[in-house]
Amino acid sequence: MRKSLPLISTGEPPGGGGGGCSSAAPAGAPAAAGARPALPRWRKRKLRIALVRHHDLCLNTRQITQVQKRAGVLPHLGLGYIHTALKTAGFHDVVQIDTPALGLDSEGLRALLADFRPDLVGVSTTTPGLPGAVEACRAAKSTGAKVILGGPHTEVYARENLFHESIDYVGVGEGVTIMPELAEALEQGEEPTGIRGLVSRDWDGGAAPMVNLEDVGWPEREGLPMRNYFSIMAPRPFATMISSRGCPFKCSFCFKQAVDKKSMYRTPEDVVGEMAELQKRYGVKEIMFYDDVFTLHRGRVREICELIGSTGLKLRWEAPTRVDLVPVKLLEAMAGAGCVRLRFGIEHGDPEILRRMRKESDIEKIERAVTDAHEAGIKGFGYFIVGWLDETREQFRRTLDLACRIPLDYASFYTATPLPGTPLHTESVAAGRVPADYWDRFVRGEFDQRIGYLVPDAQQRAQIAYRKFFLRREMARPLLTHMAQTGQWRNTLDGLRSLARSTSNTDRDF
Repeated sequence: MRKSLPLISTGEPPGGGGGGCSSAAPAGAPAAAGARPALPRWRKRKLRIALVRHHDLCLNTRQITQVQKRAGVLPHLGLGYIHTALKTAGFHDVVQIDTPALGLDSEGLRALLADFRPDLVGVSTTTPGLPGAVEACRAAKSTGAKVILGGPHTEVYARENLFHESIDYVGVGEGVTIMPELAEALEQGEEPTGIRGLVSRDWDGGAAPMVNLEDVGWPEREGLPMRNYFSIMAPRPFATMISSRGCPFKCSFCFKQAVDKKSMYRTPEDVVGEMAELQKRYGVKEIMFYDDVFTLHRGRVREICELIGSTGLKLRWEAPTRVDLVPVKLLEAMAGAGCVRLRFGIEHGDPEILRRMRKESDIEKIERAVTDAHEAGIKGFGYFIVGWLDETREQFRRTLDLACRIPLDYASFYTATPLPGTPLHTESVAAGRVPADYWDRFVRGEFDQRIGYLVPDAQQRAQIAYRKFFLRREMARPLLTHMAQTGQWRNTLDGLRSLARSTSNTDRDF
Protein backbone atom coordinates (compact mmCIF):
# COMPACT_ATOMS: atom_id res chain seq x y z
CA MET A 1 0.00 0.00 0.00
CA ARG A 2 1.34 3.38 -0.98
CA LYS A 3 2.26 5.62 1.93
CA SER A 4 0.65 9.05 2.16
CA LEU A 5 3.01 11.98 1.70
CA PRO A 6 4.11 13.79 4.87
CA LEU A 7 2.94 17.27 3.89
CA ILE A 8 4.54 20.38 5.33
CA SER A 9 2.66 23.31 6.79
CA THR A 10 1.53 25.69 4.06
CA GLY A 11 2.60 28.74 6.03
CA GLU A 12 0.73 31.83 7.12
CA PRO A 13 -1.01 34.64 5.21
CA PRO A 14 0.12 38.25 5.68
CA GLY A 15 -0.09 39.29 9.31
CA GLY A 16 -0.15 35.67 10.49
CA GLY A 17 2.36 33.96 12.74
CA GLY A 18 5.77 33.11 11.42
CA GLY A 19 5.85 29.53 12.67
CA GLY A 20 8.35 30.47 15.36
CA CYS A 21 10.93 31.71 12.85
CA SER A 22 12.98 34.79 13.49
CA SER A 23 12.21 37.64 11.15
CA ALA A 24 13.55 37.44 7.61
CA ALA A 25 14.61 40.32 5.40
CA PRO A 26 11.77 42.79 4.80
CA ALA A 27 9.77 42.22 1.65
CA GLY A 28 10.20 45.83 0.61
CA ALA A 29 13.99 45.74 0.58
CA PRO A 30 15.39 47.04 -2.72
CA ALA A 31 16.53 44.43 -5.21
CA ALA A 32 20.16 44.26 -6.27
CA ALA A 33 21.00 45.84 -9.60
CA GLY A 34 20.09 43.54 -12.47
CA ALA A 35 18.17 41.14 -10.24
CA ARG A 36 14.79 39.74 -11.27
CA PRO A 37 12.03 41.86 -9.65
CA ALA A 38 10.54 39.97 -6.70
CA LEU A 39 6.83 39.24 -6.60
CA PRO A 40 5.01 40.60 -3.55
CA ARG A 41 5.72 38.46 -0.50
CA TRP A 42 2.02 37.94 0.25
CA ARG A 43 1.24 36.53 -3.17
CA LYS A 44 0.84 32.79 -2.85
CA ARG A 45 2.66 30.98 -5.66
CA LYS A 46 1.37 27.85 -7.34
CA LEU A 47 4.68 26.10 -7.94
CA ARG A 48 4.98 22.75 -6.13
CA ILE A 49 8.45 22.11 -4.74
CA ALA A 50 10.00 19.05 -3.10
CA LEU A 51 13.29 19.13 -1.18
CA VAL A 52 14.95 15.72 -0.95
CA ARG A 53 17.66 14.02 1.04
CA HIS A 54 18.15 10.43 -0.15
CA HIS A 55 20.02 7.66 1.66
CA ASP A 56 23.39 8.53 3.21
CA LEU A 57 24.91 5.03 3.23
CA CYS A 58 27.55 5.64 0.63
CA LEU A 59 30.41 3.87 -1.09
CA ASN A 60 33.10 6.25 0.16
CA THR A 61 32.10 6.40 3.82
CA ARG A 62 34.93 7.02 6.29
CA GLN A 63 33.13 5.07 9.01
CA ILE A 64 33.23 1.31 9.70
CA THR A 65 30.01 -0.61 9.00
CA GLN A 66 29.33 -1.62 12.62
CA VAL A 67 29.16 2.04 13.63
CA GLN A 68 27.62 3.60 10.52
CA LYS A 69 24.47 1.47 10.70
CA ARG A 70 23.80 2.44 14.32
CA ALA A 71 25.06 6.01 14.55
CA GLY A 72 21.66 7.54 13.78
CA VAL A 73 19.68 9.70 11.37
CA LEU A 74 19.92 13.44 11.95
CA PRO A 75 17.68 16.17 10.48
CA HIS A 76 19.00 17.94 7.37
CA LEU A 77 19.30 21.57 8.42
CA GLY A 78 20.23 22.84 4.95
CA LEU A 79 16.92 21.78 3.42
CA GLY A 80 15.07 23.25 6.40
CA TYR A 81 16.67 26.64 5.80
CA ILE A 82 15.86 26.48 2.07
CA HIS A 83 12.25 25.63 2.95
CA THR A 84 12.07 28.72 5.16
CA ALA A 85 13.51 30.90 2.39
CA LEU A 86 10.93 29.55 -0.08
CA LYS A 87 8.07 30.27 2.33
CA THR A 88 9.36 33.81 2.81
CA ALA A 89 9.33 34.23 -0.98
CA GLY A 90 5.69 33.10 -1.09
CA PHE A 91 6.12 29.44 -2.04
CA HIS A 92 4.04 27.46 0.43
CA ASP A 93 3.37 24.25 -1.50
CA VAL A 94 6.66 22.75 -0.38
CA VAL A 95 7.56 19.38 1.15
CA GLN A 96 10.74 17.99 2.60
CA ILE A 97 11.26 14.29 1.92
CA ASP A 98 13.93 12.75 4.12
CA THR A 99 14.16 9.14 2.98
CA PRO A 100 16.59 7.94 5.71
CA ALA A 101 14.15 9.15 8.37
CA LEU A 102 11.13 7.74 6.53
CA GLY A 103 12.82 4.41 5.81
CA LEU A 104 12.21 4.72 2.06
CA ASP A 105 14.19 3.24 -0.80
CA SER A 106 14.30 4.73 -4.30
CA GLU A 107 10.96 3.20 -5.29
CA GLY A 108 9.34 4.59 -2.15
CA LEU A 109 10.74 8.02 -2.99
CA ARG A 110 9.46 7.72 -6.54
CA ALA A 111 5.97 6.88 -5.24
CA LEU A 112 5.91 9.88 -2.90
CA LEU A 113 7.03 12.22 -5.64
CA ALA A 114 4.44 10.79 -8.04
CA ASP A 115 1.73 11.49 -5.43
CA PHE A 116 2.93 15.05 -4.85
CA ARG A 117 3.53 15.89 -8.55
CA PRO A 118 6.21 18.56 -7.98
CA ASP A 119 7.21 21.17 -10.55
CA LEU A 120 10.69 21.53 -9.02
CA VAL A 121 12.74 19.10 -6.96
CA GLY A 122 15.90 20.07 -5.06
CA VAL A 123 18.27 17.28 -4.03
CA SER A 124 21.13 17.82 -1.59
CA THR A 125 24.34 15.79 -1.53
CA THR A 126 27.94 15.47 -0.49
CA THR A 127 30.44 13.98 -2.94
CA PRO A 128 30.62 10.55 -1.22
CA GLY A 129 26.80 10.50 -1.07
CA LEU A 130 26.39 11.24 -4.79
CA PRO A 131 25.15 7.75 -5.80
CA GLY A 132 22.06 8.14 -3.62
CA ALA A 133 21.52 11.69 -4.83
CA VAL A 134 21.61 10.59 -8.48
CA GLU A 135 19.01 7.93 -7.67
CA ALA A 136 16.83 10.66 -6.17
CA CYS A 137 17.29 12.88 -9.24
CA ARG A 138 16.21 10.04 -11.50
CA ALA A 139 13.15 9.42 -9.38
CA ALA A 140 12.30 13.12 -9.50
CA LYS A 141 12.82 13.38 -13.25
CA SER A 142 10.45 10.45 -13.84
CA THR A 143 7.62 12.67 -12.52
CA GLY A 144 8.35 15.38 -15.12
CA ALA A 145 9.77 17.85 -12.61
CA LYS A 146 12.72 20.15 -13.09
CA VAL A 147 15.60 18.92 -10.95
CA ILE A 148 18.38 20.87 -9.22
CA LEU A 149 21.30 19.28 -7.37
CA GLY A 150 22.98 21.19 -4.53
CA GLY A 151 25.01 20.74 -1.37
CA PRO A 152 28.72 20.83 -0.52
CA HIS A 153 29.55 18.51 -3.44
CA THR A 154 28.71 21.11 -6.08
CA GLU A 155 31.37 23.56 -4.92
CA VAL A 156 34.02 21.19 -6.29
CA TYR A 157 32.00 19.65 -9.11
CA ALA A 158 29.34 21.86 -10.66
CA ARG A 159 28.87 21.53 -14.43
CA GLU A 160 30.23 17.95 -14.33
CA ASN A 161 26.99 16.83 -12.66
CA LEU A 162 25.07 17.75 -15.80
CA PHE A 163 26.52 14.59 -17.31
CA HIS A 164 23.50 12.96 -15.67
CA GLU A 165 20.45 13.64 -17.85
CA SER A 166 18.16 13.65 -14.81
CA ILE A 167 19.83 16.85 -13.51
CA ASP A 168 18.67 20.13 -15.09
CA TYR A 169 20.43 22.59 -12.80
CA VAL A 170 23.23 22.67 -10.25
CA GLY A 171 23.21 25.06 -7.31
CA VAL A 172 26.62 26.33 -6.18
CA GLY A 173 26.77 28.18 -2.88
CA GLU A 174 23.76 29.35 -0.91
CA GLY A 175 20.63 27.36 -1.70
CA VAL A 176 18.60 29.82 0.37
CA THR A 177 19.10 32.44 -2.35
CA ILE A 178 19.30 30.17 -5.41
CA MET A 179 16.10 28.19 -4.85
CA PRO A 180 13.67 31.11 -4.42
CA GLU A 181 15.07 32.81 -7.53
CA LEU A 182 14.89 29.61 -9.57
CA ALA A 183 11.35 28.93 -8.35
CA GLU A 184 10.30 32.48 -9.25
CA ALA A 185 11.71 32.15 -12.77
CA LEU A 186 9.90 28.86 -13.33
CA GLU A 187 6.70 30.30 -11.85
CA GLN A 188 6.82 33.15 -14.36
CA GLY A 189 7.71 30.89 -17.29
CA GLU A 190 11.13 32.49 -17.76
CA GLU A 191 14.46 30.93 -18.58
CA PRO A 192 16.40 30.84 -15.31
CA THR A 193 19.46 32.70 -16.52
CA GLY A 194 21.08 35.50 -14.59
CA ILE A 195 20.73 33.72 -11.26
CA ARG A 196 23.90 33.86 -9.24
CA GLY A 197 24.94 30.38 -8.13
CA LEU A 198 22.85 28.53 -10.74
CA VAL A 199 24.60 26.38 -13.33
CA SER A 200 22.74 24.83 -16.26
CA ARG A 201 23.65 23.62 -19.73
CA ASP A 202 23.11 27.21 -20.94
CA TRP A 203 24.24 29.31 -18.00
CA ASP A 204 27.00 29.47 -15.39
CA GLY A 205 26.17 31.79 -12.51
CA GLY A 206 29.31 31.11 -10.47
CA ALA A 207 28.66 30.73 -6.74
CA ALA A 208 25.94 32.39 -4.66
CA PRO A 209 27.49 34.45 -1.83
CA MET A 210 27.25 33.53 1.82
CA VAL A 211 24.32 34.88 3.84
CA ASN A 212 23.73 35.20 7.56
CA LEU A 213 21.34 32.47 8.67
CA GLU A 214 19.70 34.87 11.10
CA ASP A 215 18.46 36.83 8.07
CA VAL A 216 16.86 33.67 6.68
CA GLY A 217 14.92 32.56 9.76
CA TRP A 218 14.83 29.29 11.65
CA PRO A 219 14.83 26.11 9.56
CA GLU A 220 11.36 24.75 8.80
CA ARG A 221 10.67 21.54 10.70
CA GLU A 222 6.89 21.25 10.54
CA GLY A 223 5.84 18.02 8.83
CA LEU A 224 9.20 16.31 9.32
CA PRO A 225 9.17 12.93 11.08
CA MET A 226 10.85 14.40 14.16
CA ARG A 227 10.23 11.26 16.22
CA ASN A 228 12.05 9.16 13.60
CA TYR A 229 15.33 10.98 14.01
CA PHE A 230 17.77 9.45 16.42
CA SER A 231 21.39 9.56 17.45
CA ILE A 232 23.25 6.95 19.42
CA MET A 233 24.56 9.92 21.41
CA ALA A 234 21.27 11.57 22.46
CA PRO A 235 17.88 10.87 24.06
CA ARG A 236 14.80 11.10 21.88
CA PRO A 237 13.43 13.41 20.74
CA PHE A 238 16.40 15.61 19.94
CA ALA A 239 17.15 18.32 17.41
CA THR A 240 20.09 19.84 15.58
CA MET A 241 21.00 23.51 15.21
CA ILE A 242 23.64 25.81 13.73
CA SER A 243 24.60 28.91 15.71
CA SER A 244 27.52 30.09 13.57
CA ARG A 245 29.16 29.46 10.22
CA GLY A 246 32.69 29.42 8.93
CA CYS A 247 36.04 27.96 9.96
CA PRO A 248 39.33 29.86 9.54
CA PHE A 249 41.48 26.77 10.06
CA LYS A 250 43.04 24.80 7.23
CA CYS A 251 43.13 21.12 8.18
CA SER A 252 44.43 19.20 5.18
CA PHE A 253 41.70 16.52 5.19
CA CYS A 254 38.78 18.95 5.31
CA PHE A 255 36.97 20.23 2.24
CA LYS A 256 36.64 24.00 2.51
CA GLN A 257 33.40 25.45 1.21
CA ALA A 258 33.05 29.07 0.17
CA VAL A 259 31.05 29.69 3.36
CA ASP A 260 34.12 28.71 5.40
CA LYS A 261 36.04 31.76 4.25
CA LYS A 262 34.10 34.11 6.48
CA SER A 263 32.70 33.56 9.96
CA MET A 264 29.12 34.63 10.70
CA TYR A 265 27.39 34.42 14.06
CA ARG A 266 23.78 34.35 15.11
CA THR A 267 22.96 36.51 18.13
CA PRO A 268 22.60 34.82 21.52
CA GLU A 269 18.93 35.88 21.61
CA ASP A 270 18.20 34.17 18.30
CA VAL A 271 20.07 31.00 19.30
CA VAL A 272 18.42 30.64 22.70
CA GLY A 273 15.05 31.55 21.20
CA GLU A 274 15.28 28.64 18.78
CA MET A 275 16.40 26.29 21.57
CA ALA A 276 13.38 27.25 23.67
CA GLU A 277 11.04 26.87 20.69
CA LEU A 278 12.36 23.38 19.95
CA GLN A 279 11.76 22.34 23.53
CA LYS A 280 8.26 23.87 23.59
CA ARG A 281 7.04 22.68 20.18
CA TYR A 282 8.72 19.29 19.86
CA GLY A 283 9.60 18.41 23.43
CA VAL A 284 13.27 17.91 22.54
CA LYS A 285 15.50 16.69 25.34
CA GLU A 286 18.85 17.53 23.75
CA ILE A 287 20.19 19.81 21.03
CA MET A 288 23.25 18.92 18.97
CA PHE A 289 24.99 21.97 17.52
CA TYR A 290 26.62 21.46 14.13
CA ASP A 291 28.69 24.61 13.86
CA ASP A 292 32.18 24.15 12.44
CA VAL A 293 33.70 25.48 15.67
CA PHE A 294 31.14 26.42 18.34
CA THR A 295 33.59 28.25 20.64
CA LEU A 296 35.36 30.28 17.95
CA HIS A 297 33.78 33.48 19.35
CA ARG A 298 34.11 32.83 23.08
CA GLY A 299 32.43 36.05 24.17
CA ARG A 300 29.29 35.11 22.25
CA VAL A 301 29.28 31.63 23.82
CA ARG A 302 29.45 33.22 27.29
CA GLU A 303 26.46 35.41 26.37
CA ILE A 304 24.53 32.35 25.18
CA CYS A 305 25.26 30.60 28.47
CA GLU A 306 24.21 33.66 30.50
CA LEU A 307 20.97 33.96 28.51
CA ILE A 308 20.16 30.27 29.01
CA GLY A 309 20.60 30.82 32.74
CA SER A 310 18.58 34.03 32.93
CA THR A 311 15.65 32.54 30.97
CA GLY A 312 15.58 29.40 33.09
CA LEU A 313 15.90 27.10 30.07
CA LYS A 314 16.65 23.54 31.18
CA LEU A 315 17.93 21.62 28.18
CA ARG A 316 20.89 19.35 27.44
CA TRP A 317 23.11 20.37 24.55
CA GLU A 318 26.43 19.48 22.95
CA ALA A 319 28.73 21.13 20.43
CA PRO A 320 31.94 20.69 18.38
CA THR A 321 35.10 22.61 19.15
CA ARG A 322 38.90 22.62 19.06
CA VAL A 323 41.23 21.79 21.93
CA ASP A 324 42.80 25.27 21.79
CA LEU A 325 39.51 27.16 22.18
CA VAL A 326 38.16 25.99 25.54
CA PRO A 327 39.55 27.95 28.52
CA VAL A 328 38.50 26.64 31.92
CA LYS A 329 36.17 29.55 32.76
CA LEU A 330 34.30 29.04 29.50
CA LEU A 331 33.97 25.30 30.16
CA GLU A 332 32.50 26.01 33.58
CA ALA A 333 29.98 28.46 32.09
CA MET A 334 28.97 25.97 29.41
CA ALA A 335 28.54 23.15 31.94
CA GLY A 336 26.34 25.41 34.07
CA ALA A 337 24.19 26.21 31.03
CA GLY A 338 23.44 22.58 30.18
CA CYS A 339 26.36 21.53 27.96
CA VAL A 340 26.79 17.79 28.52
CA ARG A 341 29.28 16.92 25.78
CA LEU A 342 31.97 18.52 23.63
CA ARG A 343 33.15 16.96 20.40
CA PHE A 344 36.88 17.57 19.98
CA GLY A 345 38.64 17.23 16.63
CA ILE A 346 41.72 15.53 18.07
CA GLU A 347 42.48 13.53 14.91
CA HIS A 348 45.79 11.86 15.83
CA GLY A 349 48.23 10.98 18.58
CA ASP A 350 51.44 11.34 16.58
CA PRO A 351 53.01 14.85 16.52
CA GLU A 352 54.41 14.42 13.00
CA ILE A 353 51.06 13.43 11.52
CA LEU A 354 49.32 16.26 13.39
CA ARG A 355 51.77 18.61 11.69
CA ARG A 356 51.05 17.09 8.28
CA MET A 357 47.32 17.41 8.99
CA ARG A 358 47.89 21.14 9.62
CA LYS A 359 45.98 20.87 12.88
CA GLU A 360 47.93 23.64 14.69
CA SER A 361 47.63 21.46 17.79
CA ASP A 362 49.85 19.32 19.99
CA ILE A 363 49.51 16.45 22.46
CA GLU A 364 49.80 18.71 25.52
CA LYS A 365 46.90 20.92 24.36
CA ILE A 366 44.80 17.82 23.65
CA GLU A 367 45.42 16.33 27.08
CA ARG A 368 44.76 19.61 28.87
CA ALA A 369 41.51 20.44 27.02
CA VAL A 370 39.92 17.02 27.47
CA THR A 371 40.95 16.90 31.14
CA ASP A 372 39.64 20.42 31.81
CA ALA A 373 36.29 19.54 30.19
CA HIS A 374 36.07 16.35 32.24
CA GLU A 375 36.77 18.24 35.48
CA ALA A 376 34.12 20.83 34.56
CA GLY A 377 31.56 18.01 34.24
CA ILE A 378 31.44 17.92 30.42
CA LYS A 379 31.90 14.59 28.68
CA GLY A 380 34.51 14.41 25.94
CA PHE A 381 33.97 12.95 22.49
CA GLY A 382 37.14 12.57 20.43
CA TYR A 383 37.30 12.38 16.64
CA PHE A 384 40.31 10.48 15.29
CA ILE A 385 41.56 9.66 11.79
CA VAL A 386 43.49 6.44 11.24
CA GLY A 387 45.24 5.13 8.15
CA TRP A 388 46.76 8.50 7.28
CA LEU A 389 49.03 8.70 4.26
CA ASP A 390 52.12 6.59 5.10
CA GLU A 391 50.98 6.15 8.72
CA THR A 392 53.15 3.51 10.39
CA ARG A 393 51.82 1.00 12.90
CA GLU A 394 53.76 2.77 15.63
CA GLN A 395 52.05 6.07 14.74
CA PHE A 396 48.68 4.32 14.78
CA ARG A 397 49.47 2.88 18.23
CA ARG A 398 50.25 6.38 19.51
CA THR A 399 46.76 7.48 18.44
CA LEU A 400 45.14 4.54 20.18
CA ASP A 401 47.23 5.06 23.31
CA LEU A 402 46.24 8.73 23.44
CA ALA A 403 42.54 7.94 23.01
CA CYS A 404 42.64 5.45 25.89
CA ARG A 405 44.83 7.62 28.14
CA ILE A 406 42.85 10.87 28.23
CA PRO A 407 39.41 11.05 29.95
CA LEU A 408 37.23 10.63 26.87
CA ASP A 409 33.77 9.13 27.25
CA TYR A 410 33.31 8.54 23.51
CA ALA A 411 35.47 8.28 20.42
CA SER A 412 35.04 7.90 16.68
CA PHE A 413 37.77 6.49 14.46
CA TYR A 414 37.50 7.37 10.77
CA THR A 415 39.63 6.04 7.96
CA ALA A 416 41.55 8.74 6.09
CA THR A 417 39.68 9.47 2.87
CA PRO A 418 41.15 11.94 0.34
CA LEU A 419 38.09 13.97 -0.61
CA PRO A 420 38.25 16.10 -3.75
CA GLY A 421 39.51 19.63 -3.32
CA THR A 422 41.54 18.83 -0.19
CA PRO A 423 45.31 18.99 0.32
CA LEU A 424 45.18 15.34 1.40
CA HIS A 425 43.83 14.41 -2.02
CA THR A 426 46.60 16.34 -3.76
CA GLU A 427 49.24 14.64 -1.60
CA SER A 428 47.70 11.19 -2.09
CA VAL A 429 47.67 11.57 -5.87
CA ALA A 430 51.29 12.77 -5.84
CA ALA A 431 52.26 9.74 -3.75
CA GLY A 432 50.55 7.41 -6.21
CA ARG A 433 48.04 6.13 -3.66
CA VAL A 434 44.89 7.12 -5.57
CA PRO A 435 44.20 7.75 -9.27
CA ALA A 436 44.13 11.43 -10.18
CA ASP A 437 40.85 11.01 -12.07
CA TYR A 438 39.00 8.85 -9.50
CA TRP A 439 36.55 11.54 -8.37
CA ASP A 440 36.00 12.75 -11.95
CA ARG A 441 34.93 9.24 -12.92
CA PHE A 442 32.89 8.88 -9.73
CA VAL A 443 30.92 12.05 -10.52
CA ARG A 444 30.16 10.68 -13.99
CA GLY A 445 28.58 7.60 -12.45
CA GLU A 446 31.33 5.02 -11.93
CA PHE A 447 30.08 4.08 -8.47
CA ASP A 448 31.35 0.51 -8.35
CA GLN A 449 34.60 0.94 -6.41
CA ARG A 450 35.65 2.86 -3.29
CA ILE A 451 38.62 5.19 -3.49
CA GLY A 452 41.73 3.40 -2.25
CA TYR A 453 42.81 3.42 1.38
CA LEU A 454 46.07 5.23 2.05
CA VAL A 455 47.54 2.29 3.95
CA PRO A 456 46.54 -1.29 3.08
CA ASP A 457 45.06 -2.19 6.49
CA ALA A 458 43.30 1.13 7.23
CA GLN A 459 39.88 -0.46 7.71
CA GLN A 460 41.34 -3.02 10.08
CA ARG A 461 43.06 -0.27 12.08
CA ALA A 462 39.75 1.55 12.52
CA GLN A 463 38.03 -1.63 13.72
CA ILE A 464 40.86 -2.38 16.15
CA ALA A 465 40.73 1.16 17.50
CA TYR A 466 36.99 0.88 18.20
CA ARG A 467 37.44 -2.47 19.94
CA LYS A 468 40.41 -1.36 22.03
CA PHE A 469 38.66 1.84 23.10
CA PHE A 470 35.12 0.65 23.83
CA LEU A 471 35.74 -2.91 25.03
CA ARG A 472 38.05 -1.82 27.86
CA ARG A 473 37.01 -2.52 31.43
CA GLU A 474 37.30 1.21 32.18
CA MET A 475 34.47 1.95 29.72
CA ALA A 476 31.83 -0.12 31.53
CA ARG A 477 30.68 2.66 33.86
CA PRO A 478 30.68 5.49 31.24
CA LEU A 479 28.73 3.31 28.79
CA LEU A 480 26.15 2.28 31.38
CA THR A 481 25.73 5.91 32.42
CA HIS A 482 25.34 6.96 28.79
CA MET A 483 22.70 4.32 28.06
CA ALA A 484 20.77 5.22 31.20
CA GLN A 485 20.81 8.95 30.39
CA THR A 486 19.96 8.65 26.69
CA GLY A 487 17.87 5.49 26.49
CA GLN A 488 20.11 4.28 23.65
CA TRP A 489 20.39 0.77 25.09
CA ARG A 490 19.67 -1.23 21.96
CA ASN A 491 21.90 0.67 19.51
CA THR A 492 24.79 0.83 21.98
CA LEU A 493 24.63 -2.83 22.99
CA ASP A 494 24.18 -3.97 19.38
CA GLY A 495 27.24 -1.94 18.41
CA LEU A 496 29.32 -3.38 21.24
CA ARG A 497 28.27 -6.94 20.38
CA SER A 498 29.14 -6.36 16.73
CA LEU A 499 32.58 -5.02 17.66
CA ALA A 500 33.20 -7.99 19.95
CA ARG A 501 32.20 -10.49 17.25
CA SER A 502 34.60 -8.90 14.78
CA THR A 503 37.63 -9.41 17.01
CA SER A 504 40.49 -10.93 15.03
CA ASN A 505 43.64 -12.80 15.99
CA THR A 506 45.56 -10.10 14.15
CA ASP A 507 44.55 -7.52 16.79
CA ARG A 508 47.55 -8.58 18.84
CA ASP A 509 49.83 -7.41 16.02
CA PHE A 510 48.90 -3.86 16.90
